[in-house]
Amino acid sequence: MDERRRSVRVSTPVLIEFPDPLTLKTAQSFTQDISVGGVRFPTDVRLQMGHALALTLHLPFHNARFHATGEVVWLREIARLGSTQYEVGARFVWIDDPDRQRLTRHLQSVLSSKV
Repeated sequence: MDERRRSVRVSTPVLIEFPDPLTLKTAQSFTQDISVGGVRFPTDVRLQMGHALALTLHLPFHNARFHATGEVVWLREIARLGSTQYEVGARFVWIDDPDRQRLTRHLQSVLSSKV
C-alpha cells in the first residue's frame, strides 16, 4: 500500500521552506496538500528523485514552525507561463514526535472545519 492510502491528505496551504540544492538559497512554496506522511507542493526549483530535503514548515493559525526531513518520491513538470515549474511529492523521513503530533492536530482542525 502506498503512502497516499495510509494517510489522509488535506488540501491546505502550509508554508514550506527548503534549500535549493544548486544555490543553497532558501526556496519557499505553499503545500497543495499535506498529511502526516508527506507533502505535495509546486516549485521552480529542479529537484531529483530520492533527493533529501531539509524542510521547515510553518503551520498557519498556530504560530508553529517545525523542521522535518523529506525525500522526493515523485516530481513532474507542469505547464506554466514563464519559468519552468514542477510539482513535487515528498514523504517525511523524519519529524520529531511532538512536531508530528502538532501537525496531526492541525490537520484534524482543518478537516473538522470543512465538515
